[in-house]
Amino acid sequence: MLIVLFTSQKEGIGLIDVISILLLCFGLSFFILFLYSLNKQRNRLAVPFAFLCLSIAIYITGYAFELQADNTEELYFFLKVEYFGAPLMSGFWLLFTYKTRHRRPAPIQRIMLMMVFPILTLFLGVTNEVHHLIYTSMDMISYKGHLLSSLEKGLWYYLNILYAYSVEIYGMTIFFKDWRKQGYHRRTQSFWMLFGSIWPILVNFIYISGNAPLNLDLTPFGLCISGIFFYIAIFRYGFLDFQEIMKEVVFMEISEGILVLDNKNRLVDYNLACVEIFSWLDLCQIGTDISLFPEGKRILEQKSPDFELKLINNRKSKYYVFRKTTLTEGCHALGSVYFIQDISDQKEMIRALHDIESHDSLTEVYNRRRLLEEMEKELQRLKRCGGCLSILLMDIDHFKLVNEQYGHQAGDEVLRILAGACSDKVRKTDILGRYGGEEFLIILSEATEDNAYFIAENIRKFTESLVFLANGETIKITVSIGIKTAHSSDISLNTEGLMQSAGKALNHAKNNGRNRTSQSSR
Repeated sequence: MLIVLFTSQKEGIGLIDVISILLLCFGLSFFILFLYSLNKQRNRLAVPFAFLCLSIAIYITGYAFELQADNTEELYFFLKVEYFGAPLMSGFWLLFTYKTRHRRPAPIQRIMLMMVFPILTLFLGVTNEVHHLIYTSMDMISYKGHLLSSLEKGLWYYLNILYAYSVEIYGMTIFFKDWRKQGYHRRTQSFWMLFGSIWPILVNFIYISGNAPLNLDLTPFGLCISGIFFYIAIFRYGFLDFQEIMKEVVFMEISEGILVLDNKNRLVDYNLACVEIFSWLDLCQIGTDISLFPEGKRILEQKSPDFELKLINNRKSKYYVFRKTTLTEGCHALGSVYFIQDISDQKEMIRALHDIESHDSLTEVYNRRRLLEEMEKELQRLKRCGGCLSILLMDIDHFKLVNEQYGHQAGDEVLRILAGACSDKVRKTDILGRYGGEEFLIILSEATEDNAYFIAENIRKFTESLVFLANGETIKITVSIGIKTAHSSDISLNTEGLMQSAGKALNHAKNNGRNRTSQSSR
């Protein structure tokens, strides 16, 4: 062991003592911060921050006692004590910043992974005399009555430094992003946490580069400076204040989208749910007028504070309801907040319920109730606007034999295919539905007798050409169609009368050989 002797001077002895006392005071301060943070357990950041403070307190206190060591045994002992704090600081800092970034605790597997390297470093630190992976040699320097360590670093020491620098930079990045999101204001928690996290890595670099006076480890001094800024963040700006943190958590994690604009419609803030709605949202757009984006322009065009919009999200149409709240201070409007809720599922449910009420479940065309409602609407229109209206009542010939010979499943397939074929043969403005059993009703708006007959014959001939397969056999069907045309000049226009007339025309077609079209006389 190499011992280098310097001449004793009263000032030097006093300096080391003062440094030790200051470090002890800061170590005690971090311990108090540890106890204070534990008392804030309702806060999601309190526990990892508390243990971060505890590990810093152990490290700083251990180094303070190392500087006061009277012999090599004491120096070695306190050097090992420091390793119950120094490597664990990095692990707890990583857990703390992870929670800050993701706003939720890390899974237990991830926590174990984060702490593997610090715990292994702790073990290697207290057993260094066996393997010398952290310090290859330990020399002592006697300086003005104090023993100072001069350590030759090993491979694992530099690996630990690399790990510590990585997690420190990761944390600084997290706080910088939060600070940027808050508009680079200095009176924010993130600014003081960012500013405080710079010092340990800065002074440690001076130490490992060999520029520290008396080869003193400057890391505890950097941590002391960090402690000052941590105190400001906590006691001045409420970094561990439950209400502020919960406000942030609710804002970020609520399932309802929240969009905050200033009085010039510029983006101020948004939560995670909003990112799922608008693909253009990111931190770079803070301060941008949202009217530059198509969805933003549509939002600003709405006059009502409550409105619905259909937006394209991931190439899918989705429906959202917006509620606008104006932010005011006194008589001045500061901006507005939009609360956005996805109602696509509700819309789909309403549509499905509407379909169940108005559509036939087998053929997916209108059912009897909806057909009669639509016919009543058409008759009212005819009375108001004049013109004409035709209806086709169509029946499948000998459909009972299809069910008996091929089974009801084959009969259902015939009904489905026929409904689809009729949909293709009528206009989009025409109304098609299953009137009952094997009967279909088609309402032809503004169709004259000739128009109706042409459409009916087109359907009849097409149906005659259809071929169905069932159990390896072919099925061919025909239809009979009765037509009734009504004019606005008719004295009595009502649904019942029209259906009776169409029914008589249908019976006439059936009684005259089926597979034919018959028109009711006026």
